[in-house]
Amino acid sequence: MSPDQQVIHLKHKEGSDVSTKYLAIASGKGGVGKTLLSLSVGKALADSGKKVLIIDADFGLSNVHLMLGINPPKNLADFLFGKATFQDIVVSVTDRFSFISSGSGIQELARLPKDQVMNLVRRLQELAEDNYDFVVFDTPPGIHDDTLSVVSAVDVPIILTTPEPTAVADAYALIKIVSRETQGKDFFLVVNKVESEKEGTKVYESIKLLADRYTKANVIYAGAIKFRKGILRRIIEQSPFDGAFMDDVYNILSKLDLEIPRRKRSFWEAVVSRILGRK
Repeated sequence: MSPDQQVIHLKHKEGSDVSTKYLAIASGKGGVGKTLLSLSVGKALADSGKKVLIIDADFGLSNVHLMLGINPPKNLADFLFGKATFQDIVVSVTDRFSFISSGSGIQELARLPKDQVMNLVRRLQELAEDNYDFVVFDTPPGIHDDTLSVVSAVDVPIILTTPEPTAVADAYALIKIVSRETQGKDFFLVVNKVESEKEGTKVYESIKLLADRYTKANVIYAGAIKFRKGILRRIIEQSPFDGAFMDDVYNILSKLDLEIPRRKRSFWEAVVSRILGRK
């Protein structure tokens, strides 16, 4: 094993049986409903009997806790720098559904010595994979290093857009950049705030056309979420789970391949490789 391979040799060795699945909810721009979808996906999976952890990866602008009306005493940054235990930062919403607020972790993490990076990430990997069936990342909007690191490494990258032309263009840009780095990848597209199923399909077809022509990405249509006026009021009231919205989310999850085959390297190996590669 080379020195570089040793650097990314984590707890779960290549070929070992790791059942935890990693999902990311990402968007090219803000304001498209990414955090609401992240929470709703987490709740839907938990309601199906799975243990789910949401990690708010929007470092510095964490808002999962705000949407839920819960103020966590510690966050992921505290854990990464030894100021809190995993138990201190995990907030339970239900018995099967928990979340971690981010703080500002990855930027500082990228500046740490390699051995310290590995120790911290190894601890987080062990704790996640020993306790949860699914880990869902709510990523920062746009094309940031934090977003690219997570989206390029997860098992299921869900790209969220709305029919707004700028949101569509930015969603395609995100797919193009991640695809360039991963040399082809499946992306699951969700179109939010549509007036009809036809509108969602039209947005998908426009992105699919560009992706097929100019990238190696395989863009798969996961479905649409209809615009509902009452959602904003529920968010303001910090009670975000709407029945009709959740119905759309269940439909989307039914189209995703969550029986994910074993990969050549783990999610954490892929993330660490990128973090250390940009130092």
